[in-house]
Amino acid sequence: MIKFTRIANLTLMILLVLISLLEAMGKLPQRLAALFVSWPGLLVLVVISLIPWYALQDTAKPRYLRFARGFAAINLMLAIIFCTRIIMSPELLKNQKIMTGMLLIALPALLNFLALNQKQKQLQLAAGVLPQQPARLATWGAYMMAHWRGQLPLAQSFWVNGLGIGHLLAALMVTGLSRLLEVTDASLRMLSAISIVGFVIFGMLWLWAVTGIIRSAGKHAARGGSGWVAGLTMLMVFFSVLAMLFSAQSYYLPQIKEYALLATGHDSMKAVEISSQPNGHVLNLRGTLGEGSMARFAAALEKTPQLKTISLNSPGGRLREAKQMAALLKSRQLNTYVEGECSSACTYVFLAGKDRAATPNAHIGFHQPSFPGIGSTELAIAASGMEKYYRAANLPEDFIRRVLQIQPEGMWYPNREELLKANVVNRVSLGNEGHTMFDLESREEVFASLNNSGIWRHYEKRSPGKIDEVADLIWNMKLQDKSRPEIQDAVKMATKEVYLRAQKTAPDDLLDEHAQLLTEMLEAARQISPQACGQLIKGTLNTHRTMPEELVKRDTALMEKILASSPRSVSHYMGSKAFARSASKLQERLSPLQRQVTANLAAYDDQPMFQCDAILSMYRNILRMQDTDRHIILSALMQAK
Repeated sequence: MIKFTRIANLTLMILLVLISLLEAMGKLPQRLAALFVSWPGLLVLVVISLIPWYALQDTAKPRYLRFARGFAAINLMLAIIFCTRIIMSPELLKNQKIMTGMLLIALPALLNFLALNQKQKQLQLAAGVLPQQPARLATWGAYMMAHWRGQLPLAQSFWVNGLGIGHLLAALMVTGLSRLLEVTDASLRMLSAISIVGFVIFGMLWLWAVTGIIRSAGKHAARGGSGWVAGLTMLMVFFSVLAMLFSAQSYYLPQIKEYALLATGHDSMKAVEISSQPNGHVLNLRGTLGEGSMARFAAALEKTPQLKTISLNSPGGRLREAKQMAALLKSRQLNTYVEGECSSACTYVFLAGKDRAATPNAHIGFHQPSFPGIGSTELAIAASGMEKYYRAANLPEDFIRRVLQIQPEGMWYPNREELLKANVVNRVSLGNEGHTMFDLESREEVFASLNNSGIWRHYEKRSPGKIDEVADLIWNMKLQDKSRPEIQDAVKMATKEVYLRAQKTAPDDLLDEHAQLLTEMLEAARQISPQACGQLIKGTLNTHRTMPEELVKRDTALMEKILASSPRSVSHYMGSKAFARSASKLQERLSPLQRQVTANLAAYDDQPMFQCDAILSMYRNILRMQDTDRHIILSALMQAK
């Protein structure tokens, strides 16, 4: 052992000096330069090997040997800290220079420490000074008790029981539990209980290891050992306790608390709320995917054999629940649909859909997995599982890399083009494919909701009793399990006459604002599809689900201003001479095809692109006209509605 270590140190020193010279002269091959640090760092490694190499010679003095043993012990402890830091940071494991440096520091440090200890024992044997050796222990129980009482040699207590069992084995056990969470099909509640047991065992092993080391260090001098080695060991234990207290507060206790809530059925995230449409073709999933969501989902699927689509609106939740729900959804070959939000764990469920549709305003968000107190190692394991899941869903590698760059506390919402390109969404929906209308529990709640709206108060002012009428309409249709489109259509019909009267008497400035907004909405709808633009012209497009949020807000504000406006004194009609003069000026600005389409829109119902281009061109040109002509035309168009 001693001879081998001396040869290894000498070989390593020669090799490092040679590499340092080549690196300093700039002649080191590029492939080797990528593995090693700069030449000053290599020379430091030479010095680290030189001291134990000289101390292992037969002519080395005892005083120098004691110095070399202390030097080797410090190097080994620093190497352990260095290696632990690298292992706990997965990104450092990908750095070739850091990995090479770890090997050049850790392996020689361990080898030199063991060889110098053996050299010390040889000198003690030659001098007739033998440290007291404990009797061989027959059972594991006796071994555990011997360590606990400090009866084992300090080196064995520190390296085997402290580092090996108390730290590395316990850390591997916790890492194994993290892996278990990724591969097993056990319930989240069961895995949480297992995790708590694992943390308890980890804590007991650590306490056992530290206690035994402290007690053994107290007896080390009496066994013939060095007092400063015992003191250095106590110092290392002190720092280990401080590190454990920090880890417990930052990582372990938050995780244990969350696992305890999960294991006892008190998840901080609520289980998903599920409802179905009357025809049983659509299942609506709302809220977080907390513990128990999978059980609810499976029960709901059993009750709806004719199910076709899962409508999602969830900010996320437990990945395990989402993963199991996704597997069940995929086995049924169901479609998925999003109008509102589907983020984090919800994307697992969405990506399992056979047909994956979303409205233009839908928010589908991605980020790294998160859990209270999660450390870098556990996060890397969870992120690896997420990476495999997204890759199995056939998402592009560059998209997956972008997702894994988003921190757990952040969120990335790709735009419509990015979602389509990555095949997250394979169809853009114009809305009304999902959930039922108004999740309210009584007619009084419906009335209160309407009465709290400024728009509905203006409706009430123009047509007294309108809020009561609409509240009765919505509540009765809800009791009949009518769908959202049916309720929306009925409400539109109930308010259409009142709003049309308000539009026909709106002042010129609001007519200008309406024309400008309609032009922008036509442009936005055309970017979605010709069909969307055609539906907007007919008034059948769900603008709240398809238009940009800024346009929807402006539309709502304009509606409220029109309802609150005072009637204009003079209105214009299409049969008037004034309109004929202004309309002829507008016709000159349109192409022959556009004039033909605007004159008979219904004839082009099967060609929505022609309709869209013609109406968009008409309104653009109206907005460019002189104020008098523009206001005459806009007023007449309103009267013709």
